Amino acid sequence: MRVPSLTQTTLAAALTLAASSSFAMSDPKAVDDISGDDIDIVLDGVVNCTDFDAGQNPAAFQFPAKQSFDHFSSRITARSTPYHMGHDRVTKAGEAVTVTGKFDYGAILHKDLEDEKVRAYLSGTGKDGWDYLGEFTTNSDGKIFVPVDGQQEGQYVLRMVVMGDLTYADAYITAIEPGKKAVVFDIDETLTKSDLEQILDYTGIEAAEARPAAGQLVQEYLDRGYHPVFITARSYWYAKDSRRWLRDTLNLPDFTLRTTLANEQGLFETAQYKTEVMNEMKAAGLEFFRAYGNADTDAEAFNNAGIPLSQTYIIGDKAGINGTQPITTEGYEQHISDVVLSTPHSGCN
Repeated sequence: MRVPSLTQTTLAAALTLAASSSFAMSDPKAVDDISGDDIDIVLDGVVNCTDFDAGQNPAAFQFPAKQSFDHFSSRITARSTPYHMGHDRVTKAGEAVTVTGKFDYGAILHKDLEDEKVRAYLSGTGKDGWDYLGEFTTNSDGKIFVPVDGQQEGQYVLRMVVMGDLTYADAYITAIEPGKKAVVFDIDETLTKSDLEQILDYTGIEAAEARPAAGQLVQEYLDRGYHPVFITARSYWYAKDSRRWLRDTLNLPDFTLRTTLANEQGLFETAQYKTEVMNEMKAAGLEFFRAYGNADTDAEAFNNAGIPLSQTYIIGDKAGINGTQPITTEGYEQHISDVVLSTPHSGCN
């Protein structure tokens, strides 16, 4: 898979690019933004590009010695398939953050693992091994909350290991300098062909079918120094399979993925949930440059988060809703050619 180079466009090169005719987008609806916001992106060349390599290739992990579950009922629960998840976070470099881990078993019942021990470890940028962060006990919702001290700019893996069976969940923490530019993507019917695909993928009937060039779309932004953020209304128990799908089907490394932590968020509060996630990341200094979705709730959330309509692209039946930019093709080949290839580098170096 392609990953962004650690040596990116320098400020001088970015200024040269800004002066060239190739800097302008071919999408006439986005020309006004290029003369304003996107020039600011190039001038913000002091921001470092995130070291994603450390998160993708952490140190070899040595599991702790397995212990017995504290409760007999947990042993019964753990006979089913685990659907653990870690709640990815974006935080300011040097600023502490608390990460949620959720532990449950069973594809249908999703029985929470209650009152059991979980140990947490951290690896990533600047670390040769795994730092032990402590032992935590799951609550009645099968959750733990792991405080992580402030880290230098980079990407980190938080590994949370269930001591009763050594199953685990990973969460990705991206520590950024303020001004890091991002592109946000919905998943279902945006990167996949339809909402039905998630059910087929989850049940194992077949892998969800991606829209043509969906993986290339994300990779093109990676190559230009943007941080990809995936925000989906899928429930938390889709997290493991969603990450696997992004990696195996779209051939992408593991980046920031956020699913809901409560079913009602995905069913009834989608726009509010997505808005809150993006605002949380904005508070950490992440700046959303562009957005991709397929639904009116996506358009609403992107607008709530301050992403310009000229940089909001909606594909599918709702293409162009509420003044957004329509993508009327089934896939992204033409859009990449018309818009993405002429998108300037984010300005990180």
